Amino acid sequence: MKARLLKGATLEELRNAVPNQLAQYRTGDFSTLQVDSAQWFELDIEINEAHLENMHLSKGADHYEVDNCMVLYEAFKMLKPYQARDERLWVYYVHIHLLEYSRQRWPIPADDEHAVAHIRRHFFARDKRQSERDNAASRLWWMAHLCARVPSLETETALKAFLLKSDVRANLVERPTTSQSAELFGAILQKLVTSYKGNRKLFERKAFRALMAEINSIGGFKLIDCLDTSQANEVVGDLISTKLLLTEI
Repeated sequence: MKARLLKGATLEELRNAVPNQLAQYRTGDFSTLQVDSAQWFELDIEINEAHLENMHLSKGADHYEVDNCMVLYEAFKMLKPYQARDERLWVYYVHIHLLEYSRQRWPIPADDEHAVAHIRRHFFARDKRQSERDNAASRLWWMAHLCARVPSLETETALKAFLLKSDVRANLVERPTTSQSAELFGAILQKLVTSYKGNRKLFERKAFRALMAEINSIGGFKLIDCLDTSQANEVVGDLISTKLLLTEI
């Protein structure tokens, strides 16, 4: 199937109509969007919609994040990063093929006012932050994409380490120093995978924050973006051993 995107006017109508459509979000569906071709258009990109049936619904506190990242990334593997920034794409799939998944992963509050804000946060993706962190579907794609950028690691293994602790993940993706340098991000993720398979000392809040503080400090006088993979690995390894004084992680 070709990738479908909502038309801009349809997207804004849907966003503005959230307060009046809470019942649909809670128990109904948006199948009329799917059958009305006047509401969307197609890109010349193949999407494996059938693969989305393999998404795991949340059970209690278990959200199957790693599994669902892998499923969704495989379904949308032909996407380019600039295309994955397009809110119109994700809003279509969240409302059509991933509606029940989104409801289970991000339960809609009983309070109507809170429900409106919640839906606009997790069922839409107005900006970069929402796209990468909040939208029920696009956040999975971006997490998998970040891990897939490290060719020396298996994506699933990298995801297991990346998703182990939310504060570690947030520190990695929200700091320009690491998020903008694929080599530095990869070097840190390599160490996290090693720690994940070891004693997990690097995942301790104090240790990881100290590492990120040291990395930020060298960012002021070194051209981080100019480091190649080998140099980035050397820098991160040196900081762990000489600044954090960790012989094992």
